[in-house]
Amino acid sequence: MALTSYCASHILSDQKQTLYKSCTFVIKSTQNGLVTCGKPVLRSVVPTLCTFHFQKAQKQVAQALKKAGLNNIQSPNKPAPKLHVLVAEYVRLIQCKRREIKRSDVVS
Repeated sequence: MALTSYCASHILSDQKQTLYKSCTFVIKSTQNGLVTCGKPVLRSVVPTLCTFHFQKAQKQVAQALKKAGLNNIQSPNKPAPKLHVLVAEYVRLIQCKRREIKRSDVVS
């Protein structure tokens, strides 16, 4: 990267830089704690996710909407989904994925 001694992949190693922070997407949970993606992302990006994990999160939200029966929210006859319904379904999806990861870790 210009004006630094680091490439884009290693810019987080520069202690003086304040432009980037790491992607906060949780890849897996271990006995020592959570393992996050860690790719550099601009600090101004909200949520703090790299492009790949942001798209993945969008797909998960779309799946949660579909499972909650709210996939056709553009219809004028159907009211907009309530936030608590969306959050509850999204949390349920996250918990299911965590259970699958635990099962695969136990089997391994």
